[in-house]
Amino acid sequence: MTPSINKPVSDDLKEKFLSILSKNGITDDVEDITITEPPELQGEHMATATVYVTVKFKDQAKKQKNLFVKKFTENPMHTKMVKQMKVMEKETSFFTEFLPFANQFYKEHTG
Repeated sequence: MTPSINKPVSDDLKEKFLSILSKNGITDDVEDITITEPPELQGEHMATATVYVTVKFKDQAKKQKNLFVKKFTENPMHTKMVKQMKVMEKETSFFTEFLPFANQFYKEHTG
C-alpha cells in the first residue's frame, strides 16, 4: 500500500484556512495545519485532487478538525486541457440552447 503524502502548508494557505475557520466561528489558537494526500483518492477525478486538511489546536483539550478538500490538479498541461474543455462546453451550450431560442424568438417577433 502506498503511504499518504504530507505536504507543507504555505503561510498564505494557512491564512486562508484560518480565515475559513474564523468565518465559521472557530477562533481558537491553531498549533499546526497539515495537508495529506491519501493515495487511494489521487487521480480519481478529471480536474481535481482530493486532500485532507488537519487543523491541530494549541489547546490539547480541543479536538483537531479534519477537513475534506477538493483542489485543482497541479499538472499545468492537465489544467490547460480542462480549461479548454470548459470553453468547448460553453460554446456547445451556446449553439444547442441559446441559438435555437434566439432563432425562435426572431421568427415570432418578425412575423
